[in-house]
Amino acid sequence: MLLQLLRKYAQYSDEDLVKKFQASKDSYYAGLLFERYNEMTVSLALNYLKNESDAEDAVMECFEVLYQDLKAADVKNFGGWYYTVVRNHLLKVKRQRRRRQGDELIEGYHDQKEGRGLFEVLFDNKEEAIVQLVKEVLESLKPMQSQCVEAFYLNDKSYKEISNELSISENEVKSHLQNGKRKLKIELEKRNVKSVNEIS
Repeated sequence: MLLQLLRKYAQYSDEDLVKKFQASKDSYYAGLLFERYNEMTVSLALNYLKNESDAEDAVMECFEVLYQDLKAADVKNFGGWYYTVVRNHLLKVKRQRRRRQGDELIEGYHDQKEGRGLFEVLFDNKEEAIVQLVKEVLESLKPMQSQCVEAFYLNDKSYKEISNELSISENEVKSHLQNGKRKLKIELEKRNVKSVNEIS
């Protein structure tokens, strides 16, 4: 059945299918576009996540992102637009996985609205006041702690990558991260910051 449908709409360009989808919001057209780029999606997922199970989950999530984001997107080149969508989602998945690995959530420090760790919210936020706060608390750390925290949270580097760059062991990386996070918590407490809403 799917093969027949693909053949039926083979003569339509990506942009034609985008227009049909945006006019109807019918997931059928989104599915046709997704199928056209499925091989690319799978390849990217495996390349970024290095794990077949995680990649499979991410590929299905990419369809949900495609379906939601395409509704109102101004798309001139679907292939380029979709590549960016997939890459950004995979980077998000990779970042979340690394942060779970790093156990960045410290008890009591949560953004109530988002349900995420305050550190995650801080390091992801681009507002001027928050960027300045992050800069200040990083400067309060010891140099090696600051480098590890910045590499892990701001540059999304793994323990191994940080270890190679700084010429220290992965255990030392973990130690500097833990000590750095503990010091960050103290610095935030000094400023009475327990939520991004308290930053002005």
